[in-house]
Amino acid sequence: MKKTGVQHRLTRVYLVQLLLISLATVLGVWATANIIEHVLVKQALIKEADHYWSLVEENPTQPRPNTRHLLGLLSSDAVQDPVPDVLADLPDGYQRVDLAGERPIVYIEHRDGARLYLIFDEKRVSVLAFLFGILPLTGVLLVIYITSFLGWKKSRDLLSPLVQLSDALRHTPVNDPSVARPDLSDIAADSGSEVAVLVAALDGYADRLVSFVERERQFTRDASHELRTPLAVFRANLELLVTQVGDRPLIRRMDDTVDDMEATLETLLMLARTEQHSQQSEDVIVNDLAVNLIERLNPLAERKQIRLQVRQTALLSVNCPEAALTIVLTNLVRNAINYSGSGDVTIVVMDKAVQVVDYGAGMDADELARVLQPFERGGSLEGGHGLGLAIVQRLCERYDWELMVASEPGKGTEVRVQFS
Repeated sequence: MKKTGVQHRLTRVYLVQLLLISLATVLGVWATANIIEHVLVKQALIKEADHYWSLVEENPTQPRPNTRHLLGLLSSDAVQDPVPDVLADLPDGYQRVDLAGERPIVYIEHRDGARLYLIFDEKRVSVLAFLFGILPLTGVLLVIYITSFLGWKKSRDLLSPLVQLSDALRHTPVNDPSVARPDLSDIAADSGSEVAVLVAALDGYADRLVSFVERERQFTRDASHELRTPLAVFRANLELLVTQVGDRPLIRRMDDTVDDMEATLETLLMLARTEQHSQQSEDVIVNDLAVNLIERLNPLAERKQIRLQVRQTALLSVNCPEAALTIVLTNLVRNAINYSGSGDVTIVVMDKAVQVVDYGAGMDADELARVLQPFERGGSLEGGHGLGLAIVQRLCERYDWELMVASEPGKGTEVRVQFS
């Protein structure tokens, strides 16, 4: 797996820096060696030959150069030094030659019928170059490497609290409300440093956010509980009204509205409980859940002249809290009943997905774009509070399910939940 953290990037930069320094050093040494051999030594031998010819003009018996590093041989009518055959066959100029198991530098020059051979042994010069050039350069490189390493180590130490903070936030299970607040107590940041300020700010922000979310949940629970009492009174009065004036369409619509309100309150209460406490996951057979849901909502569908049915193409089992999946399917089917007008509403259970299909009025592109927003309702005159699909989407996001809605005016709506 490719590592992309800031410390890994810093390490890669450090290694690239060392590689470039080493490469530049090697290239510099190689260029210096070539300059010394092909420029400085060559010019020195040419000057040495010119100097020798000038001395010969003044003194024809001038001895040839013979030092620790330089040997001169002359071949002329008057002088015949023992020139090795390998040198005698060479052209004039500057070159290296294999001679007695070694490769000295040879400079050959021809003047006035005489031929001068200058043989330069650069071994001693190379040793001096190593002592006064390579060793100091190696020391400089070591200083550069050590300085770079200390800088890299200090940078890692400075970034370590930031990396710890990033890891703590990355591994915080934000979808689990019981542990959604990150624990930043183990981050070792220097007092007053930027990371310490950032950790303190995040701690404060997390406290305020958790407090706000808890107040929201408490309000949802309290409001749902408080609204159940007037709804119960309203339903009792409706039942009393039916006994007095009989069952009328207006009373049935009011009764359906009370049903919707009670279902919404139950959903909000259940949603608040599932977000406050981690729910136990279990293997839920979606086929059985769909059949039970049809039986429970069938009276509501019959009052609206809608036929509920289940079509099963596969046996589907989902590992999740049963309450969460019940909320999702109940809201989808209730929405289909409320907004389809009449006809059929079908729950299709398939491999890794469940789909609710109605054949009602459908929605155009603008309505479809807003349908998942809270308090948005379709164009139907039937009941509803605009929360059903918003709650479904919220639960799908929590359990990593994919919610897909497709609709076309005059042909109905299909809502699919794809399980991971």
